[in-house]
Amino acid sequence: MEWYMRASINKGFQFLLIALFGALIAFAAAHYSNSNGASRPAQESVYARVIRTGVLRCGYFSEAPFTIIDPNTGKKSGIAVEIAEKIADELGVKLEWVSAENFGELTEDLRNGRYDAICASTYNLPRGGRIDYTVPYAYVPVFAYTQAGRSEFDNKLDQIDWSQVTIGGRDGEGATTTAQKRTPQAKFVVLPQTASIPDMLEMVVTKKADMTFVTPAVYSDFAKTNPNALQKIAGRPFHVFNVSFGLKPDEAGFKNILDLQMRNMASDGYLDELFRKYDPTGLLFRPAALYRVADDAKAR
Repeated sequence: MEWYMRASINKGFQFLLIALFGALIAFAAAHYSNSNGASRPAQESVYARVIRTGVLRCGYFSEAPFTIIDPNTGKKSGIAVEIAEKIADELGVKLEWVSAENFGELTEDLRNGRYDAICASTYNLPRGGRIDYTVPYAYVPVFAYTQAGRSEFDNKLDQIDWSQVTIGGRDGEGATTTAQKRTPQAKFVVLPQTASIPDMLEMVVTKKADMTFVTPAVYSDFAKTNPNALQKIAGRPFHVFNVSFGLKPDEAGFKNILDLQMRNMASDGYLDELFRKYDPTGLLFRPAALYRVADDAKAR
């Protein structure tokens, strides 16, 4: 009996030593990992941060009719602006605007949390997984524009010798990036990211480029102060972009809630109102896919 008790005590002591040793190893591993950055607490999601802080930080850049900025007051209006305001209202949070005019920093600014979403006319482009997109709320046609009186390009954009053409663009701008991929033989005069999109049209006016690619809305605004200087090259659009809000990748919860809001705005007619208000002449293409559910319901 005495031998059995001694053996039991020894086994219990050994178990205690093993447990203590294991705890020491776990503590040391955790301390080492934290001090070297190899293992850290899970990072707060964007959606969790928005709800916790009660603030939705929206990156913006100027492009009518999506984001219109009054030069005198700085007040913002437009399709994207009102969509962002509606989303913030539905979530019960405050909307805070942050400039995102530097296109070269969009992905980095999303990654480091400078803003929670790019609430503007974000063209869906392959960006190596560095930006995710909501469902589109509009489709934007991009046309080619050249000097008034030139007709040699009309209905021939798929036939011309691009090596003899100079294209004006802006670094990081969606239409410029697409043109560089689709017409690599062309010569490009690319403005820095600090330039404005209408500056691309100005290059064509001054004959530094044969043509450039912009949306009809951008050209329409430009033509108001530069009448009869340029003309649209006849034919189909050079490209049609899906237009969405841009998000940090791997934020499924945040994307889902924004997608839900976009779909609700489509199905309840809110987007209809915005298009009538800001695009009365139909320069934009409507996101018909978003209306399919509503149209099917009406047909029943």
